[in-house]
Amino acid sequence: MKTLFRGILSFIIGVVLCTSAFSSCTTNEVYDFEFELPGQIVTEFGQTIVIPFKARNITSVVVSSTPKGWEVKDVDLKAWTITIKAPSEYTSDSNKVVENGTLSLTGYTAASTAVHASSYLSLLNQEIDLSDVYSNSYVITQPNTRYNIDVTHKGESDERIYPDHVDILWQSETNLINFYSFDKQSNTFTFYVGHSKDDDKQSAAIIPDGNAVVAAYDESGKIIWSWHLWLTGSDPTTNAITTSAGVFMDRNLGAYHNSDGSVKMKDIYKSYGLYYQWGRKDPFVRPVDYRFTSNADQMIYSGNGSNIRIQYVDGQTEGVGTYEYTVEHPMSFVKGSEENDYDWLYNSHDNTLWSATTKTINDPCPRGWRIPDGAVFTAFDIAEEEDAAPSADVNNMYGWHLVDATTGTKIFMPGAGRRSFETGILTNINNYGLENIPMPWTGYYWTAGAGAADATSMFFDLNTTRATNNRYEPTKQMHRANAMQVRCVRE
Repeated sequence: MKTLFRGILSFIIGVVLCTSAFSSCTTNEVYDFEFELPGQIVTEFGQTIVIPFKARNITSVVVSSTPKGWEVKDVDLKAWTITIKAPSEYTSDSNKVVENGTLSLTGYTAASTAVHASSYLSLLNQEIDLSDVYSNSYVITQPNTRYNIDVTHKGESDERIYPDHVDILWQSETNLINFYSFDKQSNTFTFYVGHSKDDDKQSAAIIPDGNAVVAAYDESGKIIWSWHLWLTGSDPTTNAITTSAGVFMDRNLGAYHNSDGSVKMKDIYKSYGLYYQWGRKDPFVRPVDYRFTSNADQMIYSGNGSNIRIQYVDGQTEGVGTYEYTVEHPMSFVKGSEENDYDWLYNSHDNTLWSATTKTINDPCPRGWRIPDGAVFTAFDIAEEEDAAPSADVNNMYGWHLVDATTGTKIFMPGAGRRSFETGILTNINNYGLENIPMPWTGYYWTAGAGAADATSMFFDLNTTRATNNRYEPTKQMHRANAMQVRCVRE
């Protein structure tokens, strides 16, 4: 029977009563205890596998835990192996079997020191290999599946890196990305995505909505590149919208779906994408809720489940306002200042970071898609019936339908606001200019267009006083340190 011994899963070695797994509680006690491989994949139901582990100066071993449905057949202390039988069947709606879980052993030294070693077990049902379609962003749509991605290419270019290690930098939910590891031989990062339940179909297993960023590190622990994992229940690449100005994704980059004018809170919130500073490939998270309560960020988590936060740094600080800094610090929002025209780059402006004609190394869109060109939104205007309607009839949609003037095709664009170029704080209020009444929601969408200092965006807002004051600006110039939504177009 075939067993895939692949370095796919991170392993955990812990010690009770000691400060290190490879040092002793006393000056004379020395021991080792770990699995030779961090994880095991089995490809057949009911398959029996033999897992070797290393043990030095370990006198006894106890099985602490096994995943539900997996059976321990034997622990051989002479050969230092454990024999495991995989579940005989698996269905995603069953609670009798855990498809992926942890096998934990406790070893005891002669001095009764307890040492723990863990390995993951995986019953492989589905696998998708994306390593040959490398990009800065990957659309992940299939639940209960193991994925492989390339972690040596910068974007879709031929420029390569060779990481020392790779890890989850942040994820929008704990355990969104599971059983992951980096294989140096194949230069691939492997991870598993489970499932959640469909609210409307309780028995249906669907992919959990979420976003994550994977980071590659050199030997010193410096980040040398990073990639976006976009988990969404329906494929935005197959639900694209064809217009006279190009083929658009049906949702914002990083969004879970498109609310399409719904006034339901959940639908509106799921239609908000991630936020990007102009020219950068790495995303920043959404607000904590659709109303931007307290302008707070959505909680995000490290690979081990601890809370982490975005860092807000000043671009004029020495060594910060550079391209190199942003690659090494993908979670740092670089604030602009007047001295650099409110660009996150402090000493210059670089119009080549994004391009409408060639997909650049920094383009955040998935393979086959790119940042739209600077004039693309001139083909659209706010839907006439919504523009003329009383504010009370449309303001709960938190967005507008834009209409293609040539074909009449409609696209709904959520009013997901932006992150301020001065502070990085999320805002959905347009309060610039004392003559303007603050708007309850606004939409800002980057394009690849760039001028001498600012860059080109599409902007709209809703006027709470009268509909005739609603605004739509398809080529509004905005400071590049703003972080805004992106709607990708097909290359």
